[in-house]
Amino acid sequence: MSKTKKQHGLLAYATRLIEARRQEGRHNTADLYRTTRNRVRRFMNNKELDLRRITPDWVARFAASLRAEGLRPNSVRTYLSNLRAIYHQACREGLIPRQSLSPFEGQLPRKERGESRALDEKTLGKIAALRLEGPDREHELALDLARFSLLACGMPFVDLVRLTRDNIQGDELVYRRKKTGALIRVGITPAMRGLIGKYAVKGSRYLFPVLPTDRAVGHEEYKALLRSYNRTLTEIGASLSTPVRLTSYTMRHSWATNAYRKHIPLSIISQALGHTSEQTTRHYLAALDQSELNRANEQVTGEFERLLATG
Repeated sequence: MSKTKKQHGLLAYATRLIEARRQEGRHNTADLYRTTRNRVRRFMNNKELDLRRITPDWVARFAASLRAEGLRPNSVRTYLSNLRAIYHQACREGLIPRQSLSPFEGQLPRKERGESRALDEKTLGKIAALRLEGPDREHELALDLARFSLLACGMPFVDLVRLTRDNIQGDELVYRRKKTGALIRVGITPAMRGLIGKYAVKGSRYLFPVLPTDRAVGHEEYKALLRSYNRTLTEIGASLSTPVRLTSYTMRHSWATNAYRKHIPLSIISQALGHTSEQTTRHYLAALDQSELNRANEQVTGEFERLLATG
């Protein structure tokens, strides 16, 4: 491959960008760029593409190929957004001249309103009362993690599996969201204490036995653990009398949706989830009273809590 092709080749440049993002610790971005690069490679039949040849017509043909594979508009939009980010980064680095009109202008499909992943209270009650047959430790742990996630205001898997004894401060769980760095405080309910006690192991670093205690976990290993967790949850969801789609995000969406349905203020929901999108609200409000957040959690998970406690 000539020096010019190496310098201006999209696939080669995307690979360098992926490696740079990994070195920066931005693994999710690196994963998105890698998936997009691989899609472009397939579209180009493994041939390199000069960045300077990315035109509106090429983008339109690439988008058409994605739709022909059966991808939904949101998926097409994601691939084009990632490719646009890679292209614009190359422009910022001076590898290619910046065009007066981006080749991606007007090319992204309108965002589809996705189907809600939230479960209603009746279905959540079934999950609280569910008793698995046989000594299947993997399924039992996955079910208990999902239950704990809901009780802890929709705590994400990435934060849940990293909880340690240090995160227990009196009657609260105190932790920082890995994604946003937001400080989260959640009142510990009796059912939460029961689940913590169920998996307590003397000398163990973590509250739940998912991550190894003797070494750090790399990004790819963590992703494999998450895939395994989601696969197990899918099997559990499919086994219910009325099957549901159960994933690592289901309980988070369910907590937020049911909180909203109960008319809990958006600012409280935002704080509970550790979001940073309520910045305007935060400028006007001081930190919300912790008892108010605990009452909100009780409204959302109270019945779930009682069913677990009496199980």
